[in-house]
Amino acid sequence: MKTYLTDFVEDARAMERFDTLGVSAMLQLESALDRERAFGQVLPEAAACTADCKMKAKEKYQSDVWLEIEHLNEGIVPEDPRSSSVALCDTATGATAQCETDPVENIFEQNLKIKFYISSGSTSPSSHSGDEADPVKIVDSAHLPVHTPTIKRKECHSSILFPTKSKSHRFFLTSFTAPTKCHQCTSLMVGLIRQGCACDACGFSCHTTCVEKAPRACPVPSQQKKGALCLDAQEGIGTAYEGHVWIPKKAGLKKGWQRALAIVCDFKLFLYNMDEEKDSKPNVVVSQVIDMRDGAFSVSSVWPSDFIPARRKEMPRMFKVTASQLSAPSNQYSVPILADSENDKCEWVGVLSDLHKMLRKSHSRDRSVYVLKEAYDSSLPLIKTTQTAAIIDHKRIALGNEEGLFVVHVTIDEIIRVGDMKKIHQIELIPHGQMVAVISGRSHHVQLFPMSALDGRKTDIHKLAETKGCQTMTSGTVCQGAHTCLCVARKSQVFCYELFQSKKISHRKFKKLQIPTNVQCMAIFSEELCVGFQSGFLRYPLRREGIPYRMLHSHDPTLSFIAHQPMDALCAIEISSIEYLLCFKSIGIYTDSRGLRSRPIELMWLATPTYCCYNAPYLSVYSENAVDIFNVNSMDWIQTVPLKKVRPLNSEGSLNILPSETIRLIYFKNKMTYGDELVFPETSDNRQKQMVRHLHSKRRYSFRVPRGKGGPPAGL
Repeated sequence: MKTYLTDFVEDARAMERFDTLGVSAMLQLESALDRERAFGQVLPEAAACTADCKMKAKEKYQSDVWLEIEHLNEGIVPEDPRSSSVALCDTATGATAQCETDPVENIFEQNLKIKFYISSGSTSPSSHSGDEADPVKIVDSAHLPVHTPTIKRKECHSSILFPTKSKSHRFFLTSFTAPTKCHQCTSLMVGLIRQGCACDACGFSCHTTCVEKAPRACPVPSQQKKGALCLDAQEGIGTAYEGHVWIPKKAGLKKGWQRALAIVCDFKLFLYNMDEEKDSKPNVVVSQVIDMRDGAFSVSSVWPSDFIPARRKEMPRMFKVTASQLSAPSNQYSVPILADSENDKCEWVGVLSDLHKMLRKSHSRDRSVYVLKEAYDSSLPLIKTTQTAAIIDHKRIALGNEEGLFVVHVTIDEIIRVGDMKKIHQIELIPHGQMVAVISGRSHHVQLFPMSALDGRKTDIHKLAETKGCQTMTSGTVCQGAHTCLCVARKSQVFCYELFQSKKISHRKFKKLQIPTNVQCMAIFSEELCVGFQSGFLRYPLRREGIPYRMLHSHDPTLSFIAHQPMDALCAIEISSIEYLLCFKSIGIYTDSRGLRSRPIELMWLATPTYCCYNAPYLSVYSENAVDIFNVNSMDWIQTVPLKKVRPLNSEGSLNILPSETIRLIYFKNKMTYGDELVFPETSDNRQKQMVRHLHSKRRYSFRVPRGKGGPPAGL
């Protein structure tokens, strides 16, 4: 051991004598490998390595060398050899002959499991517990099995990686399989994967952002541990109460009750569904979130006058939580909850009421950004089968459904049918070229027509023959806005067209792109086409030739978990000219223009998303039971709209279809802006209203109550 420490000191002093950053970095890496070789002789011999394992380890080593050089080129020099961005663990000794003939290959044999961690020194006084400790290390455990903190690990695993004499934590980025609270701030670690960090030696779990604040001593002394229930009333952070309750099943209360775990955290009520089995654990997917900052929030007991379809003997154990955004439009709506006993019910009502009073006294502002409005009368028959929609101007919306394309003038109740197209799948407004593109028909062809057709004028429709079977499209401008571009995806191919309009619409295909696998989403950013597919995004130059840019660089080891856990791509967002947000079905990643991680923290979803829509700077993430709103700049989760099975109709997510008992067309109004892009008519749900065809036009209709007592008017 003395020899090992002597070598370590000599190597450290030798590195300081070099002036060039590149030479210094290479010597640091060589020194680390030499120390690792010496340390590997102490451990017992491991099994022989396969050629495949050696190749993977070699690739990881080369990736880290590349990353180290990148950091050095940017002027980032590690202050200490121990703070290197590479941790070489689980060494295994190889043959002595191989070590002499091929020392690098032997190093790969000795280091089969290479783990990368982020090193950072703590500046917070609370981070230290007496003696000065090593910098906190967070190991990316993407290749380790998913676990919960309650699972006991094998002693041999802990004894190798985490000796009992260690005074500091060894944190692993971890994917928890059940709702888990942070031991530092007691808030829930929401997300589907990689929700937080866990010390594999003592089980201390916390948010990635709480690692710096965590007590340094491992294991954490009992006097420094926070209780399971601890709320910071000023900051609104922490868990105040939790327990098991019963909530109505998905099909409604008439079908019975569903067991759930309820947690009051960060002034929100989280509900997690549980299986009916006795020892079942709740899933990490949040079933419902009710924000206590909602202006209409209240909690009270249930009485027979509430007309809730429940058994009389259940009434003493029931209470209800009321909020404004539980229904659409934004009216007050209550969720019934059943406690295990009458005493439990009284405790829940008391805790929620006290917390709500505390919240109002602290004058905590409502951070919600969207208010729900009904865009048009739900009795309009066109709404029931609407598949896609677009806002033309502040008085007109376009609806695409099974029957075709219709323009609804919301202020005068006039409806115009555009062309003779059937079954509209997507509407793309191209204002720069004064055109509209739609994907229509059973064959999924792209068809183009001028904006003037939306006024009811008869025009020719231009069809793109090559686009048969396409699934999505996007439009934009190139050459600093001089040209209009339309990109159409068909399976793993993308056709890029330049569009022209003089007397007639024409097009020119200027590029055909072959994507590695089926296209899942597209967007045009700054003269480039961004294409998303399973576990990846690529940026293709549009107006010049060149190879595509990887938006997830293979040399960034902190992003390797995406390839190991294949996940669908939902959308990509251009935050700035040098930063992007890549949204996958499990997580959101921030990267720079080179494809390297730009932010160490990831965007966490509360439930498995089905759609992602972006209306700057807000990202709307749709899941089965709610829509979660995030500010992509600050990464704050600012609102949850708990509407079940709501679906976006346009790429911005401003128009939505809500398949409730009465199918409704819902508009998300941004209350932060003056004015809005759509006028809201008075809605009535008048079932006597019908679509009445104009006498002098077969394409114009009025939506009104017909006069007279004659038979039903002509219409759809």
